[in-house]
Amino acid sequence: MGIRKGGGGGGGGGGSANIKTIVLGVITIVISLIMLGIAMDVVSELLDPVTGPDFTNYPGAEAMLGLFPLLMMIALVLFGGIMIWIGYGGGSLGIKGSIMTTIVVVVAIILLPIVIDTADELMTRADIDDYTGLAAFLGLIPLLYVIGTLFVTGMLAYKATGGKIPGKGELA
Repeated sequence: MGIRKGGGGGGGGGGSANIKTIVLGVITIVISLIMLGIAMDVVSELLDPVTGPDFTNYPGAEAMLGLFPLLMMIALVLFGGIMIWIGYGGGSLGIKGSIMTTIVVVVAIILLPIVIDTADELMTRADIDDYTGLAAFLGLIPLLYVIGTLFVTGMLAYKATGGKIPGKGELA
């Protein structure tokens, strides 16, 4: 017994493309291009040696911040491309998951300077050494924030696509 892909009113069941999912994928790619400029502005201010924080207290944060716009861009373009691929294969995705993934990245980019400024402010407190291990942990906050943001975005994108890969046995 064969499984037909959706669509194709009569006859042999042609697997027509899902335009809604393709458009969502294209919109995601366009939004990622817009967000790239925003991310570069935010990160440029943080990496400015004059106005930005002193990264000697934050191991790996400077390098990760330098990579953040590129990683964000690759992740969202890949997500948009997968959405287009799924739509081309006749699959569909809900708009809720794709919007939620994009919103998480936008909010994370906006909150990034606040997270780093707050960690930097706490690091400069005179009594920071009274708390065992706190200064060392605060030094990891920017790095953990960026890695956590990328991880959560990846998980939301995976959930939004439902782990679907066209042509690998999913029912469209």
